[in-house]
Amino acid sequence: MQPTIVDHLIAFLLSSRSTKIYRKMLWKRMRARQKNLTPEAFRQRIYRLGKQGVVETDGETIHICREDLAKLAVKNNSVMKNIYPGKTERVLLSFDIPETKKKTRDWLRNQIKYWDFEMIHKSLWLGHGPLPKEFGERLRVLGIYENIRVFRVRKAT
Repeated sequence: MQPTIVDHLIAFLLSSRSTKIYRKMLWKRMRARQKNLTPEAFRQRIYRLGKQGVVETDGETIHICREDLAKLAVKNNSVMKNIYPGKTERVLLSFDIPETKKKTRDWLRNQIKYWDFEMIHKSLWLGHGPLPKEFGERLRVLGIYENIRVFRVRKAT
């Protein structure tokens, strides 16, 4: 079980920039949810968050990187369920996302499947539009906005 973003924020806000207090608060919150969490597993999770760029430690303090925390929140968030594309026109969505961003590419495919887009090819989808502005904002946060092209379809046969 991973610590949630709320866990990190609460631990950060209550820690007064003390690494010891931060880890203690995060430990208590995680321990309350998962009884079999060992101190070694907890340290490993902090280390992994550091490798992801969400937290930076210099031995004495832990710093949370806001941009990377926002990206992590978006990546961990599943499909945008409350937002739908318009039904006024048909759009063709094409993307070329590198293999290094495979999880982001899978998220994109799940999102457009949720919106009932029809797959023409693995990276070419046909569906209703226009796409919501929030979708474009999320693509920017994930760093894949430049890899996606949306075309209006005037006549589909």
